[in-house]
Amino acid sequence: MTTANLLEPLAFRPEVATGRIHVTDRYGDGTYANPACTGEKTLTQTLGGPGAHFRGLTTSLRTDPDDPTWAADPVEQVAREVAAEAPSPSLAQEFTERLLREQVSCQEQPPGHWVYGRTTTVRLAPDVTASWMGTYEGLLNTTGRAPEVEEPCGGVAVLRNGSHYGVLEVHTCLGTAAMDRVVRTALSRL
Repeated sequence: MTTANLLEPLAFRPEVATGRIHVTDRYGDGTYANPACTGEKTLTQTLGGPGAHFRGLTTSLRTDPDDPTWAADPVEQVAREVAAEAPSPSLAQEFTERLLREQVSCQEQPPGHWVYGRTTTVRLAPDVTASWMGTYEGLLNTTGRAPEVEEPCGGVAVLRNGSHYGVLEVHTCLGTAAMDRVVRTALSRL
């Protein structure tokens, strides 16, 4: 597992001008796409393990001094990917199931709170799969769940390719077709 397995700016074309996307990588531990509704933890707190590759895709060079994969201003964050390699494909499968359960709990929130939409599964091969959910703003959450007729605005994906696993959080406002395309690209690279 290396940074070559992580998503590149071209995956966001044509929605985001790729010349405007800056890439910052680091290796270690840190928070990943675990939303506030589940309690933010580090990857090591959730799964154990030595660390992961973190990649921030931003439209600004100004980043958080504590973690350069986060933009200093949240509106400048295009996406963030966290990926690692498990000792075996079966353990990677277990890790992705645990990470997905954490995200799914955010599909139901009080009306007015942001919420994830239904889970979409992408399967490129038996051990190359992703599950992703779109993000919906609180104004669209009137029933405690995401509306079925609205397009998401970005989202989160849990990815597995053999013994590699990861979480991709898309902050830029992508609809269903664009999210599916970006998730498939991330999955094929992983």
